[in-house]
Amino acid sequence: MPKDRSEARFSLGSALLLATLVGALGCGHRSGTAGLPEATLATNADAQSGFRALRSAWFSGGASERRKLEPALREFLVRFPNEGPSDLVRVLLAFGYVNRGRLVEARALLAEVRVGLGSVPDFARVAEASALLRENHADAASRLLEPLSGKIVDPDERRLFSELRLRSAAAAGRYGRALLAAEELLSEAPSEAQSALQELVRESFQRAPKAELLASLTSLSARPPGEGASNFAREWLGKLLRERLVAIAVREKDAGLARSLLDSAPAALRASESGSALLGIAGAGQSAPLISGSSVGLALSLGSTDLRRRSASVAAGLARGLGLPEAAREKGAIHLLSHEDGGTSAGTWEALAELAAEGAAILVAGLDGPSADIAARFAEQNAIAVVLLTPPETFAGPLSFAFVLGESASREQAALDAELSRRGLLRVARVGRQGEACDAPGSSASSSRFPVTQWRSEHVSALLVLGSAACASDVLVDLTAADFFPTLALGLEAADFVYSNEAKSPRFALGAGRFPSEERPDRSSNPALPALDWYEALGHDAALLTAGALQGFPEGRVDDREAVRELHARAERALSTAEAPLWTSEARGFSQGHLLARTLTIVSPHTAPKKTP
Repeated sequence: MPKDRSEARFSLGSALLLATLVGALGCGHRSGTAGLPEATLATNADAQSGFRALRSAWFSGGASERRKLEPALREFLVRFPNEGPSDLVRVLLAFGYVNRGRLVEARALLAEVRVGLGSVPDFARVAEASALLRENHADAASRLLEPLSGKIVDPDERRLFSELRLRSAAAAGRYGRALLAAEELLSEAPSEAQSALQELVRESFQRAPKAELLASLTSLSARPPGEGASNFAREWLGKLLRERLVAIAVREKDAGLARSLLDSAPAALRASESGSALLGIAGAGQSAPLISGSSVGLALSLGSTDLRRRSASVAAGLARGLGLPEAAREKGAIHLLSHEDGGTSAGTWEALAELAAEGAAILVAGLDGPSADIAARFAEQNAIAVVLLTPPETFAGPLSFAFVLGESASREQAALDAELSRRGLLRVARVGRQGEACDAPGSSASSSRFPVTQWRSEHVSALLVLGSAACASDVLVDLTAADFFPTLALGLEAADFVYSNEAKSPRFALGAGRFPSEERPDRSSNPALPALDWYEALGHDAALLTAGALQGFPEGRVDDREAVRELHARAERALSTAEAPLWTSEARGFSQGHLLARTLTIVSPHTAPKKTP
């Protein structure tokens, strides 16, 4: 075996380290190649003891420490050339030679590894892949490593395998393989190694093109949830991939990529500065805003059955509140424009931008928390008044152009919980928001959609329904079939069900202002109108307040940029002071902070509402 004399020169510290390790090999050995020792039980025991010390030091050390161990590794091979651990020692030496570019010597050592001897031949292939990567044959290295996935069982060896698999796959542009290697690496590494390995993963994906990053993110999102460390690794990788894609979308002003990211973005991203930049890019290319007479724009949400139903109710409430279609023929009439969001987060921003471009002076949007976040950001960034039908979830900035008409879910929940507690109803099951899904099908055509049998066995005394009145009706069907009638506590969206003739259960609902009402406030004008639901009532109130704010607006088209800006500012000022008799609040307009104040009440069938504590 070649012997580099320069490698025999050690500092005192290195010599002491080497002496400690080699001491385990036994005393009185000769360095050199003459006279191979006979394999005896004693030498086998010496070999095992010395090997354990060398192996531990090699895997726990960095490149510098491993190089210092090479004389001891070579000494081991001289002393024990045919013992069981000797093949793994050859592989460890080969890794060191590869790191220094001495590939001929590395491969000579690997050629001596005995085939079929435990797992060592597989680890020798890992070392050969390292040599291929050193020669810039990344694809060949990656192809050599992939069949070894799942076969390297030793934790130390598997970590080295996963690192090399990640590096070779990334260098070959095979980012799907790199993602799997990164997840395995981060899932299994100890906490003290996470920071360094995360930096390795970050570097590996630094040059990944956006198509590969998108494919990796899609693949990661489609996988079933992991557990523990695996779940943490996936969350970290998902965050890394999104960060890279956001940076690309912002740098390249890629509207399509921005929309794609927003469609799957967590709330924290949408609420961040990066999310705001993505929203601006996603809505880029729209025409400049203008004013077209006295116009109100409604952004319709189509992302779910509930959102489509709410959109229809709000549209009906706006139309009736504005007196449409009859009032459209009158001089100075308020015009109602609408745009759909296509069922996506990015579509919300696009819909608002389109409405502004078509001439709407005030916008109405935000049928759930995430879309209200987007609408609030749109209002503040574009200085256009937007009425929010639901309070924002994460937007924390001051409201200058956004006006919150809807009710907070937390206030609604607290009022219902307080009334349940006051009535002594402590065993409560929830339906709708954060409870049993209203649209969940039964397991068979004849089965119950809701777990009524479980509710009965758990002695549930009340059902808290936070879905729609239709959801409450579906719950009642299953309860009636089971002859089980706990109290129904109805949130605002289901509140009109409190007056339903079909309900046999005792019940109460949350109310506000003149809502819910056993008789519609406007039924005299049209007795055929259906029962008033919460979102129609909000649409009605939005119509009255926006109509008041737009009184005296100039007719016709205004497209001068400065004039449009001033008219938007005028609309905001007028909306902040507009007053009207509202259906959803005893207040007549927005208070300081652009919030509609309201007192929540408890309503029972055929009883007057009472204020909550």
